[in-house]
Amino acid sequence: MKKSDLVRWGLILSTLTLTACGDTQEENVDSSAADGEETVLEDISEENVEESPSVVTIEDAAGNTVEVPADPQTIAVFDNGQLDNLSTLGLGDRVVLTASPNLPDHLSEYEDIEVAGSFFEIDLEVTNAAQPDLIIVAGRSSSAYDDLKDIAPTIDLSNDSTAYFDSLDSNLDRLGMIFGLEDEAEAIVSELETELEELRERAEASELTTLMAMYNEGSLSAYGPGSRFGVVHDAFGFTSVDENIEESNHGMEISFEYVLEMDPDLLFVIDRTAAIGGDTSSQPIEENPVIQQTSAVQSDSIYYLSPAAWYLAEGGVGTFRIMMDEAGHALD
Repeated sequence: MKKSDLVRWGLILSTLTLTACGDTQEENVDSSAADGEETVLEDISEENVEESPSVVTIEDAAGNTVEVPADPQTIAVFDNGQLDNLSTLGLGDRVVLTASPNLPDHLSEYEDIEVAGSFFEIDLEVTNAAQPDLIIVAGRSSSAYDDLKDIAPTIDLSNDSTAYFDSLDSNLDRLGMIFGLEDEAEAIVSELETELEELRERAEASELTTLMAMYNEGSLSAYGPGSRFGVVHDAFGFTSVDENIEESNHGMEISFEYVLEMDPDLLFVIDRTAAIGGDTSSQPIEENPVIQQTSAVQSDSIYYLSPAAWYLAEGGVGTFRIMMDEAGHALD
């Protein structure tokens, strides 16, 4: 064989060897890249699992530590104030049960939802049949907590009337945590806080003395700071005409003569009879001969407050705005 032929065959063999080695290296590189991609995807997947827990643990308003499903899709809510809060957070379409067919005007869109008994006597069979992911009780319905927690995770979001705004804030924060809407809840509270501060500044600057009263079938009860409707004084900033009013959930029973003796500049009235029904034959408070002698009547400063909001839907964002608006009218 000629020398030139030997050189030619040597080059061919070298080329084939290099090509084979190159193919092997490419396969190794591709395999390593694929392994790397799988590792990255696994890491991302694990991160997503960590960031989206299936269960949220909260301490409710009654001090119960409860594990609830994250972002529950079906809710039984047995309190108008918390129905209000769910609606404000855009979660109203998840409500499958309530406990009252008689809702305030600002919650009337939920009147067709199935009703499970009443606030004071929840129908456990209806609730069990609905199999909600989450049950919310508060106030009047909180007595059913122990029975309801056996059906589904249950939280008590009762509103604390002695710290009304702080309680509303805390309950909205709890709902934000459960539904992954913390930022939305915080923004809502921030707006409310601004509105509240404006009202408080106006009320304090007015220096108008105020009596908060409930009118029920001809009888009167007064509510001062620290009482059920003390929010007028404690949060809104109106000066109580009498600092010695008993702190009571049911108010301090008073007479018409007491109102004349105290003679407040402003008289706020919640008509309980209008809220729940009852004997409506009693004359309006401003028609009472004794009350007609008061400064509040003579200056046209008796303000009837929405009983459905103040008495039947306390603790809700929409309700709180109604309350601020109604009290603020006295300063216009």
